[in-house]
Amino acid sequence: YSVSALTRRRPLTPTSSYHKNKDETSNQRQTDASQNLKRTLSLSDIIFYGVGCSVGAGIYSLVGIGANLAGPSIALSFLLCGLACCFTSLSYAEFAARVPLAGSAYTFTYVSFGELCGWLVGWNLTLGYAISAAVVARSWSEYVVGFLDGMPVFQNEDARLYISWLTKWPIAIFGPDYTCCPLSIVIIGICTLILVTGIKESTRFNIVMTLLNLSMLGFVLLSGVGSGTINIDNLQPFFPHGLSGMAQGAGLVFFSYLGFDMVACLSEECKDPERNMPIGIIGSLGVSMSIYVSVSLVIVGMVPGDLLGEDIPITNALLANACCSHSQQVDGLTKQSCLDYSCSPVLQPILYYGSQLLSFGAIFGLTTATFACLLGQPRINYAAAQDGLICKIFAKVNPETGVPTMGTIITGIFTSIVACLFDLEVLANAISLGTLQVFTFVNAGVILLRMRPATINVPKNRSSEEDAFIVETRSPITRNPEAEKMVRSLGLTKKTSIEIRNLLLRQISTGSDAYDNGTTPVW
Repeated sequence: YSVSALTRRRPLTPTSSYHKNKDETSNQRQTDASQNLKRTLSLSDIIFYGVGCSVGAGIYSLVGIGANLAGPSIALSFLLCGLACCFTSLSYAEFAARVPLAGSAYTFTYVSFGELCGWLVGWNLTLGYAISAAVVARSWSEYVVGFLDGMPVFQNEDARLYISWLTKWPIAIFGPDYTCCPLSIVIIGICTLILVTGIKESTRFNIVMTLLNLSMLGFVLLSGVGSGTINIDNLQPFFPHGLSGMAQGAGLVFFSYLGFDMVACLSEECKDPERNMPIGIIGSLGVSMSIYVSVSLVIVGMVPGDLLGEDIPITNALLANACCSHSQQVDGLTKQSCLDYSCSPVLQPILYYGSQLLSFGAIFGLTTATFACLLGQPRINYAAAQDGLICKIFAKVNPETGVPTMGTIITGIFTSIVACLFDLEVLANAISLGTLQVFTFVNAGVILLRMRPATINVPKNRSSEEDAFIVETRSPITRNPEAEKMVRSLGLTKKTSIEIRNLLLRQISTGSDAYDNGTTPVW
């Protein structure tokens, strides 16, 4: 590899040959329909995928870990991250509309900075998707165990010991205190099997799971506000560790907003991506941010921070208020009994049974988050394999399902191993670090993209007027003086000029002629 090879950029249209020894692969991407992803996703499908990916471990698990760092200000940590991601989502929206291809930030960085930066961002996205799925899978396992632990049949000591092994199986070879989570392999295996059946089948599953997840979180909000268990004492001091604690909490939960990046991965499977992708990206982020801020604020107001725990904080918040009063929750002698399902008497029956229901309902929410993350990673690998940066097996698409089957299976195997062997906090910190770098490249890439004209491989038989109109184009509308002069002479509006430009770009990308009968332009 020469320096020029490492810095060469992908053109904005996928028909150009930008690898000297990869022309065949680039052309095959356009001519072999069996290796292309199918455009079947609507706007609502896109939004549900974004919300499903975002609202998972961030709200069901990291609220407890973040509360240890930031205290009640963890709600502001979520808000701070959400506002930062709002600006980043605008960059994603512009990129997704101009470059409607699979690959998300990997493809965007390749277009803006070149091959080396794109390759590095691609591996950071592996942290963001595969390892994020591992985080959510471990959290899913904890909630499954919590649900089983609350059932009467598992109340004896032997049964509880066997259940605990599902998430904390000791592995002596790595140390006396090292444990793995074999139950996390189960959910990753189930999601992988569903994903290989096809994108539309996967979409139906995702919508159902996401609706169940939102129903459970709605129940949490109503329970906290309606039961009167939110105590102002639990919110004081609001910044127990100062602004630095809130900032640390924001760094921890940053990966919770990964959903809008996952939406960008679906550009090549979305109908009308120029319109639907920007709306889907920004819309899913807005919904996710509202849920995170409202739910986290209610949860930290219901119980003292040390009772939330790190694995199942929402369930603990409901159970603690069902079994104990506020004075008992802050009493060092009695507060641990507040998290025991065998407590008596039960002060709030609705919260008691609601905590059991939530353990079951959270399983659906975390299933959706795991599912959506496992959906995104194979699309990153697909784009990189199409560009020749990783093994070509990741670029093979099943012609019947339109899914990169082998890439999906390999991703499932890798993720299950990571989820089984590594704990939640270590994985979350790694994801946040990688996500910050990815967002930085995307935001800087938009600036570069606007400063450069689009490099389009125009066929030789185009007329000079079409060359002037097509080749020298910039975002959001053409900036070429000759092209603008031609548009004005025809009495066309700027909106019409954009439509003409987009039509010509689509015809170039498909290899079709701009003329329907050889003399009359289609536009």
